[in-house]
Amino acid sequence: MVNKPGAWILTLVLAVFFIYVSYRKFSGNEVTVGHFREWGYGKWLVTAIAILELSGAILLLFPATATSGALLLTFVMAGATYTLVSHEVWRTAAITMTTLVLLLWLGYMRWNQSWMLMLFKRGT
Repeated sequence: MVNKPGAWILTLVLAVFFIYVSYRKFSGNEVTVGHFREWGYGKWLVTAIAILELSGAILLLFPATATSGALLLTFVMAGATYTLVSHEVWRTAAITMTTLVLLLWLGYMRWNQSWMLMLFKRGT
């Protein structure tokens, strides 16, 4: 399942997406930072989320760590979805929910190559 081009295309699309959104946060994009401020979050959280997004994007690119990256980014997207839904930003919430589903699917597709699975196999 992993060797199919679709898995790599999805991996690259998600990695590029998260590199882009983390860059927007790192660069202090006024719109992005303004949203965080409007929702009552501190500037430190913008940087923390950017670090998590960039780390997750990098992890997605390596088969052994792709599931870990997908899991990390799933938690980030779950938090983003909660924030957007609680502030009634429905259109963007739909994007984060779709991204969340794609991350879960990618993590599942990459599970056979995961370092976590290798640990479980060694223990038995």
